[in-house]
Amino acid sequence: MKFKVAQEPLLQGVAKVSGVIPTRTPLTFLYNIHAVLSGNELKLTASDGDVFLITRVTVEGAEDGSMLVPARPLQDLLRELPGAELHLETTPEQHLVVNTTRGRFTIPGEDPGKFPPAPEERPPTHLHFSSEELKNILEQTTFAVSHDELRPALTGLLMQFHSGEMRAVATDGHRLVKLVRTGMESLAASGSDVEVIVPLRSLSLLSRHLSGEDVEHVEVFLAPNRVVFDTGSLVITSKVVEGKFPAYDAVIPKDNSLVLHVDQDKFSAAVRRVSIFSNQINRLVVLNLGPDSIKITAEDPDSGRRGQEEIEATFSGEPFDIGYNANYLLEALRHVSSAQVEMRLGSPTAAGILQPAEQKENEDLLMLLMPIRLQ
Repeated sequence: MKFKVAQEPLLQGVAKVSGVIPTRTPLTFLYNIHAVLSGNELKLTASDGDVFLITRVTVEGAEDGSMLVPARPLQDLLRELPGAELHLETTPEQHLVVNTTRGRFTIPGEDPGKFPPAPEERPPTHLHFSSEELKNILEQTTFAVSHDELRPALTGLLMQFHSGEMRAVATDGHRLVKLVRTGMESLAASGSDVEVIVPLRSLSLLSRHLSGEDVEHVEVFLAPNRVVFDTGSLVITSKVVEGKFPAYDAVIPKDNSLVLHVDQDKFSAAVRRVSIFSNQINRLVVLNLGPDSIKITAEDPDSGRRGQEEIEATFSGEPFDIGYNANYLLEALRHVSSAQVEMRLGSPTAAGILQPAEQKENEDLLMLLMPIRLQ
């Protein structure tokens, strides 16, 4: 393999795919980037065994071929080289040689045949998202995905597509997020119903790419065992999480008739201040709900610390106290898009529903929080 390329586009290509490479694995070939040159196109692929990242770099090709090169030394070298033209070639010993105007650098590689092939065929269900739309969906839901490997079905985002409607659901057992989007023309046109649990790692890689790149649209291809995201400059192919997602609708209360309305900014700021004085293990903050105010209290008996603050609010029920983990409550509040927060409650021991007082068009966001039982 032999080609010429400028330093910057090659560095960008290597950086795009190297994020998936594991930090520790017994499969040492996964520390490498698989590079295939065909004509003037260099295809770069990296994987952790479950997720594949693929990008393409335009080069001036001289001799087609493939190689398996360690990602870390290649990326470190490219970062330190000046922005000039590079001449790269492989040797019969599977070494990559990088030539510059003043230097020559050799990186030992491996047999490219060791690298697992990425699935090429696109799954049948094809959807189209704007970059901003998909980024918002992920931001509003993935924070509630579980990290508990003993409950694998909860370690991904459930994505359900049916008749122009998409549901994205995440839960870790302490909280649950359900986002419903309607009026999705590309889904209605596909005529397919599909349900997958997408691993959090794949979605994190996608979110990072959407945040750092100028991407306008994302093509999504879905199958029962695989999902593909194509942003135009990067393709992410991922296995889905096996297992059955819990029947989430069964745990969402239907009869929470006590309604609280409060300013999102004031509520969040007060909880942040008071939570400084909470117990560092359970992070308990107690909300004393009255007809026209919330009194927020936290204390740590071991240290004697105590904090309390009262803010304006409206509550439709009789006064009572309810406790929440401050971190979970604040994380939910951060994802409320409207100025006013609406909470629907049933009792101090029942799950509470938190949502924007005004929903976005074609969107219904619901967050469920389990309370901490008070002594």
